[in-house]
Amino acid sequence: MTKGLFASVAALLLVLASSTLVLAQDLDTRYGKISIVAFDRQGTPIVGDGMKADYKKIQYLLNDKLIQEEIDERVGKPVPELVRVFQQSKSDAVLVLADPGETAGASAIRFIDVTAAGAKLSNVFTDCKGEPRYSRKGDVIRVVFKEAKPLKVATYSNGYIR
Repeated sequence: MTKGLFASVAALLLVLASSTLVLAQDLDTRYGKISIVAFDRQGTPIVGDGMKADYKKIQYLLNDKLIQEEIDERVGKPVPELVRVFQQSKSDAVLVLADPGETAGASAIRFIDVTAAGAKLSNVFTDCKGEPRYSRKGDVIRVVFKEAKPLKVATYSNGYIR
């Protein structure tokens, strides 16, 4: 009896654990859910954010609909990571941390601009080192990388990083 109960509980826990396994990263915005899904060379989704993986394709999604797809043939790079949502007057800006694969220890950022009409990705700001620090004044977001020499500051406004 105890063995049967233990087996039932273990099976239930296994079902619960597998049902909570998420293949995409998600962040909620005022206009819906932003997701990033990475796929390996066989087309299988990869679990995890920021982890090194041999992914070939990344999909950026809004409410499970494709915003943009990128193919990348380089090996062993981290899967881009959704960091934070900034609410702006007419849109939400989602900060994405990625590895451009150009130099060791460096990363890159970009934003996903989300409105009621849809979403689009900004340009990429590269050669960032260390943890990003951010501040916002109105609809302008500044992302500072203090460990970069010289200091790197990205300013995001109107869907574009300068």
